[in-house]
Amino acid sequence: MSKKIIYYPEVTILKSYDTFVAIKRTAAEDMVTDQHYSKTTTRQINEFFGGAEKAVMVKKVTQETLDIIAKFLEEYHNCPDEVKAKILNYIEE
Repeated sequence: MSKKIIYYPEVTILKSYDTFVAIKRTAAEDMVTDQHYSKTTTRQINEFFGGAEKAVMVKKVTQETLDIIAKFLEEYHNCPDEVKAKILNYIEE
């Protein structure tokens, strides 16, 4: 499968061929990679944002930025609750 959509409470992530390519966030601006990969990936991104007209308006960020954010979110949501609490406590300080 070339497309995977990952759902978390505050964010939805689109992976295409094991590469993070777009993020929809509830409390912040949506993001899409500035890297062009293929027609298939472009179509997936357009579908993810509800059409090419909407996708073109999304903030473009470097692939590195998208990877950092998406990998952090994956790790965060896969860690035990006590670790999540420590992270949230640290952020709030």
